[in-house]
Amino acid sequence: MLVSSLEYLRQWQAKYYSNDIIIGILLALALLPGAIAFSFIAGVSPAMGLLSTSFIMMIISITGNRTLMVTAPSSGVSLVAAPIVAHHGLKYLILATLAMGIIQIIFGLCHINKVLDLIPNTVVIGFMNALGILLFTSQLSNVFHVSIMTYVFVMISFIIIWVVPKFTRILPSPLVAIIVLTLCAWYFKPDIKYVADLTTIHIMMPKLYLPLDILTIHSVGVIIFYGLMMAIVATVQTTLTARLIDELTHSTSNKNRESIGQGIATIITSAVSGIGGSGLVGQSRFVVSMGVTSRITTFVTGVFLFVSLFAFSNIIGKIPMAVLATVLITISLTTFDRRTKSYIQAAPLKNGTVIIATMIIILASNNLAYGVLFGTIFYYTINNTFKNKGSDT
Repeated sequence: MLVSSLEYLRQWQAKYYSNDIIIGILLALALLPGAIAFSFIAGVSPAMGLLSTSFIMMIISITGNRTLMVTAPSSGVSLVAAPIVAHHGLKYLILATLAMGIIQIIFGLCHINKVLDLIPNTVVIGFMNALGILLFTSQLSNVFHVSIMTYVFVMISFIIIWVVPKFTRILPSPLVAIIVLTLCAWYFKPDIKYVADLTTIHIMMPKLYLPLDILTIHSVGVIIFYGLMMAIVATVQTTLTARLIDELTHSTSNKNRESIGQGIATIITSAVSGIGGSGLVGQSRFVVSMGVTSRITTFVTGVFLFVSLFAFSNIIGKIPMAVLATVLITISLTTFDRRTKSYIQAAPLKNGTVIIATMIIILASNNLAYGVLFGTIFYYTINNTFKNKGSDT
């Protein structure tokens, strides 16, 4: 126990404190576009998305096991959260997020890593590809049939996001696109939709709130169901991210403790009306590549985002929706698993069938968790079939 405590304290000691703090601020700037954009997918206010990101980052930097991993509201969790808000309202989402956190803790206590090891790579590939498609299609309404100037802003956004990384990787290109085109929109006042056209930006200090007044036998069933779905998706995405960080840093992490830590962060975030999140691959890779050595970075990120919530509240409403849509479409294109082609070529019938089946299940049900569950069952069913026939295509 003493060794574990000393190791934990060492994880707060940076090799270069100035570097870890600066990267924490840069990471916060990189998370801003996604936090705002994912909030629209979930059907909540951008302020709620930013608040959730700041709280999760601060808390997970303390409770998490996998250092250097970035955890925040993600595309997967937001897509599961969307139907809750659409069909039942925000109060249901808050309690479903609370249930999600409790289930994540239960997952960790029950050694969820052993179950996750049973999920085959072909199902993971299908999961990521379907996630990319769902994310892509969710933004088409913000691009098409809006106005001519919307197409212009989308094209310019894509160009900025593509060109900026060729000159610098310090400044996140999505943030550059948002700043440049928000200024252009403010100056030229084109015929486009803005964040303020779709939602009211209401900023206030967070306070503890759990809408227990809605609890009935029916509502509890709905809340637990969606909480479980979000917990499954978040755990899968977080585990994939943690494994990547393990490989990049040549170290190991305890996935069960990470699940417990994430559960604690999710519960606290739900208590201030926030939404849950999961590990983010791209942002975590950025942190590792910048030479971060401590938990300070993610904590600074959370604090900076919390301050930004009040400092930039008036600006958020002026952001063009076309730019946010472009940011999410760009994220969707990078979500597709690059291993798809090689896996299908290695075993066209077996691997290809599982990948496509997983994608079809997710796209047909609009539920990522269903894809993981039924895709895994389908994999072992078809695997046993091939073994019984004595073939390995």
